[in-house]
Amino acid sequence: MTIDFNAEGDFETVVDGTESVVLRRRDQLQSVTIGMARRQSVVAQEAVPSGGAVQQADTVWHVPMPVGESAPKLGDVLVDTLGSRWTILETRELPTLGRWKCDTRELSIAYGCVDRVDIERAIWEDNGSGPEIVGWAYAFTALPVKIQPEEMLVDATSAPIVGDSQFHIILSESIPLEPDDRFVAEDGTIYTLQSYEQAERIDALPIAKVFRQV
Repeated sequence: MTIDFNAEGDFETVVDGTESVVLRRRDQLQSVTIGMARRQSVVAQEAVPSGGAVQQADTVWHVPMPVGESAPKLGDVLVDTLGSRWTILETRELPTLGRWKCDTRELSIAYGCVDRVDIERAIWEDNGSGPEIVGWAYAFTALPVKIQPEEMLVDATSAPIVGDSQFHIILSESIPLEPDDRFVAEDGTIYTLQSYEQAERIDALPIAKVFRQV
């Protein structure tokens, strides 16, 4: 008996667990709805030291691109039916199946995301004696983040001895920051920006190193 099987056209009839996803292009507003995508099993682990609050999950997606759409690229994001965002880290075309195999990662702080911050941007004016900060404007509001203590920096030469508490603010997505930006927590605590790391990476969460104002 001859079996007439078309790998591309018959895929959805022989594979369970398919779903519709949205492909969001990196650095663009464009998005593409893709039907009959399928994911393999998910492997979860801690993304950064956070007591298990910040997790990453890796999985492989098989996605058929609609006619006329360009191939998925590194940094594009697949959004599943639950709203999870899967960043594409590697792609490989499967011509016989008419689809793409995408290695993806979800960097999630959904279950540890108990902190919200506003990011305020400095307003500068020169009143004749040089530029100075005269106020603050909201750049971003109610961002979901994870705020965690990092270290205490002590100045033993002062009298009395004083110290600054350094924190890490782990952001759920990369946003553009400026050197004079500050983070304001829900309780009014202000954190001044010291450095911003991993903002350009697609496989890790961005981290702002900050000092807490007292």
